[in-house]
Amino acid sequence: MTLDMKVLLEEAKKGALSGKVIRDVKEEILGHLSGIKRKGMPGLVQYLETSDFFHAPASTRFHGNYEGGLAAHSLLVYTEFDALLSRYGSSLPDDSRKIAGICHDLCKVEVYKKNEARKGRFPAKPYTFEDELPVGHGEKSLWIIGRHIEPTEKEMLLVRWHMGGYDKNYEMNEEVIKRKCPELVLLQSADRIVSGWHNV
Repeated sequence: MTLDMKVLLEEAKKGALSGKVIRDVKEEILGHLSGIKRKGMPGLVQYLETSDFFHAPASTRFHGNYEGGLAAHSLLVYTEFDALLSRYGSSLPDDSRKIAGICHDLCKVEVYKKNEARKGRFPAKPYTFEDELPVGHGEKSLWIIGRHIEPTEKEMLLVRWHMGGYDKNYEMNEEVIKRKCPELVLLQSADRIVSGWHNV
């Protein structure tokens, strides 16, 4: 592994990633996903490589709102999710950990555009959000994954519902979701930790 997580977090807190860190994040993610021997995985990897996934931000003004923020966020969520699963003795397979952790926010691919506008004395948000297929956050991520591989039931639940209470439909399904996929609370926690604590 060439990626130094400490350097990644230090740069993220400053709100900018160096070219080297962006390249190292890409190499790390491709290494994780390319190791999954599942039908269609090469197509998913190619999709990430040919899209803006590795250079896109993770938001317009909140966590990861800088070049490379989306991939950095995805990698760190996977890393935190994997650590939490191991800490609590989960038997969720490694492939599912990687797919859910790294691919949970694929809905953010190709939707952020650099914002050249300015408002008065202050710069506007660095990116604008332009989604040409607004079908839902978790739903769209799951749809993109499903175009390449067949996700397992738990992978579907993890990706679809990773936003938890931020999704208006979550509460009405919460009891069933938690019973069928108790690991979801750990993915939700990993996402909050990375976005809030590390600003990635």
